[in-house]
Amino acid sequence: MLLKEWLDCYVRVEGTYLRVGNAKIERCWSFASGRPVNVSILDKHTNQEWLAPETETSMFQLPGVTDEQPPHAIFISNFVENDFGISQSYLQTNVDIQVEAMISFQRLTLKIYPNAPFIRHEITVIQDSEVANNHFSPDMERTLAWTKDDFNANSTRSATALQLDTNNKPHHVDLADYCEQMVLRDLHCRWTSVQFLDQTDTNNNLVSRDTGLLYVNEKRSLQGNLLFLTKTLHESGLLIIKEGPTPLGIFGNSQLEFQFRGKRLSLEGTGISEGDLQQKEDITSYGVTVGVYDGTMLGGYTLLETYHRNLRAHNWGRDSFMMSNTWGDRSKDGAISESFLIKELQAAAALGLSIMQIDDGWQKGATVNSVHAATKANGGLWSDYYSGDGDFWEVHPDRFPNGLAPIVSLAKELGVDLGLWYSPDSVHDNMNWERDIATLLHLHRNYNIRAFKLDGIELRSKLGETRLLNMMRYVQKASNGQVDFNIDTTAQKRLGYFGQTQYGSIFLENRYTDWKNYYPHWTLRNLWMLAPYLPSARLQMEFLNVNRNTDNYAEDPLAPNTCGQVYAFAATAFSNPLAWMELTKLTDQQMNSLSTIIQALKPYHAEILAGQVLPIGEEPSGASWTGMQSICSPTHGYVLIYRELHESDTAVMKLWGVSGEVNVTELMRMDVKDEVLIPQKAHHVTWESTPQGEYVVTRPAPFTFIMYRYDISSNS
Repeated sequence: MLLKEWLDCYVRVEGTYLRVGNAKIERCWSFASGRPVNVSILDKHTNQEWLAPETETSMFQLPGVTDEQPPHAIFISNFVENDFGISQSYLQTNVDIQVEAMISFQRLTLKIYPNAPFIRHEITVIQDSEVANNHFSPDMERTLAWTKDDFNANSTRSATALQLDTNNKPHHVDLADYCEQMVLRDLHCRWTSVQFLDQTDTNNNLVSRDTGLLYVNEKRSLQGNLLFLTKTLHESGLLIIKEGPTPLGIFGNSQLEFQFRGKRLSLEGTGISEGDLQQKEDITSYGVTVGVYDGTMLGGYTLLETYHRNLRAHNWGRDSFMMSNTWGDRSKDGAISESFLIKELQAAAALGLSIMQIDDGWQKGATVNSVHAATKANGGLWSDYYSGDGDFWEVHPDRFPNGLAPIVSLAKELGVDLGLWYSPDSVHDNMNWERDIATLLHLHRNYNIRAFKLDGIELRSKLGETRLLNMMRYVQKASNGQVDFNIDTTAQKRLGYFGQTQYGSIFLENRYTDWKNYYPHWTLRNLWMLAPYLPSARLQMEFLNVNRNTDNYAEDPLAPNTCGQVYAFAATAFSNPLAWMELTKLTDQQMNSLSTIIQALKPYHAEILAGQVLPIGEEPSGASWTGMQSICSPTHGYVLIYRELHESDTAVMKLWGVSGEVNVTELMRMDVKDEVLIPQKAHHVTWESTPQGEYVVTRPAPFTFIMYRYDISSNS
């Protein structure tokens, strides 16, 4: 029975089987026991099957919920969705598992994107059957797929036992909290797990990898958000994405992790606790994505790029920007005033920045970070903003006696968009999320705010996370996508990189020369390390005023001032650069040199970020030859090559998807500190690769760079 067909996506019921897919991938589950059991993951391009025939182990299990009673009925509904206008359109299938005499039901949601080689799923507990009726719109196609008479009442759980000697005393323990479980068909597979860290105030090594081979008797737990599996004997890859936070932000009874028991693979930790199930609000698990690719490293990265671009449809105007933020010089909110911001706006326009963001201090209320916090009876707030007089989010009357109107008017005149710092109220699991929606929309509509930096986020439960996500979704919907969020990931429990962050960009770091925790090569390294897994258009990478606090870096050969202001900016060029500073503190020389490189980059910046940005060369260390490449099409792209403090003026680099002859056109370079050279006319050169497929590059001095456009010749 074909339930739904839309473009190349389809949903079918075949007896007690549910089959969903598109032109690239198909998944199939058996519902013979009344619960979904993984049967097949098929790569339709290569016709490679990934799963062994399963028995009766459900693909998911929620904590505190038993499966002893078979469902009373299972309904399936299908409709086309686009995540409040953020994503590419997809076919959504809701599988509602209803147990007799229970007021709640479990919903397995499947999301199939046209011509995309992955399928997403999540589990939601709908808490109230009366409220549940609101989850179905009149145009939703809802079908009764199975009743209890269709299920095998005698079915029992089984598990693949590890084959161990008796002295190992093995015993099988049923998992109690997981959101995916499958048995792999092929033993001969290599796995690679990728773990991420956020809370960048205290972490600077954000990406780590682990790798190994499957072993029939091995129990192994791997933390991370990504698991790549490649078959040893076939060109075939499987990617599993855990759509949740880093290990620093996990909720629920179980740490979110991949676990192997021989060939059985489970993804433990739904993020839901038994306490969450006592609430009256719907609770949704961490999501899972399963995708197929060709088994190569570039193929895996390209699958991730496709995944992200579907979850957040790339918009050239919205997703490529250069922003300033007033906080980076450590004045906190002490400098914020009408006269100060007028000068900052004029400086932003002179540099060619697209957004000026006013950080903490524009509002009437004082936070714990305020220079005046000590004078406040409450010491400043970091939540509970609607307490007291409830006027925390009004414009500060003393700093802005004329309101924000003069700032808004000048920004429009200068062609610079405005951004604001904002802190969602985390009190009692974000109980004020609907009030936050009203506040954000008021600020957007009255002051034309384009970008809100979301800071002070303190997630304490899955319920709080759900409310925060709902806040972002509804603001996006109500503003028709005109509001964007810069999601701060520097401290506290937050969303990480894969925890439903598609509603904005990631504000990655707070670094300060005052504390000697800023180096341009550290920023470049974090971009270099994250770029394979997250589009660089989703990352805000900061550059600071390198003339501040030079005494803190005395005799340090990698000091920011030694690198120079232009080099500090260039380290962020293949992301969304963030001027983390008071622009009015820059010297005329800094303004002129920054303006030159910003204007030189601007004609290419949007196309660079629309491409697939990947690292090239060595990992940035301060003493490496390194770089970034943007693949804009199969035949052209851009490269930016950096010589750090390396003794040699020559290096060799491989490019992704490029070999043989390639035509390159120089767009800009820096040979001497802070002096940007832009060719007056196009100069084309043909590069020939070495027998190893590498290209020879040169730079005359340390802390210099060069940017090219490349075009693949027909002879390649």
